[in-house]
Amino acid sequence: MVRVNLLPREIIDRRKYEQWYRYVFIGVVGVALIVLFVYAGLYMMVQQKNDELQSLQEQVMQYQAQADAFGVFEVKEQELISREQVAQTALAGRINMGRLAEEISLVLPDEIWLGSITLSEETGVVLDGFTPRSSSESFSIAYKSIAKMLVRLNELPALTDVWLLNATNSSWSTWVTNEDDPTPLPVDVVGFQATGKVVKPAAPAVSATGTVVPAPATSGN
Repeated sequence: MVRVNLLPREIIDRRKYEQWYRYVFIGVVGVALIVLFVYAGLYMMVQQKNDELQSLQEQVMQYQAQADAFGVFEVKEQELISREQVAQTALAGRINMGRLAEEISLVLPDEIWLGSITLSEETGVVLDGFTPRSSSESFSIAYKSIAKMLVRLNELPALTDVWLLNATNSSWSTWVTNEDDPTPLPVDVVGFQATGKVVKPAAPAVSATGTVVPAPATSGN
């Protein structure tokens, strides 16, 4: 038996493709679901990153508040450093008069003693002292002791231009020669006065970081 389809050609072609509509619809729905899932996943990731960013921003604000609270200590530290630099500059240019007096005492000959010593950065050093004189022969020895003192003082780095102003015969009336008799007896001495200039240290240099660099030692010879 032979079937004869009397439908027009257009209807036959339409029915031929109607069975694919279902698969096309299923495919479109599947693609739409996939796109929806991808979009939902990306949205959740973006939302999570936004939450993390907001959390980090809050932490930054907290740390900034803490830094602002400690900022006053940083200002105080800078003030302290500035004061320290000023103090170091002042100390670097200061002459230690106590040390200079000690150096002078260490180089004095044994037969020389001082009645007074005056030290000043502006006027220099003034020494009033004595040395024994027991006979006409020892008179030259006394002057040799004074000359030896002048040479030693000129060798000190902190002194320069040490000169003898005067030297005269005199008596030292507070010398006790007998332990059993404390009565002081006058002793013939040569009294002298010597002067010198104090060498001022060079101005300290300041490095790029603000640290004071001590100036090299200068010789007074």
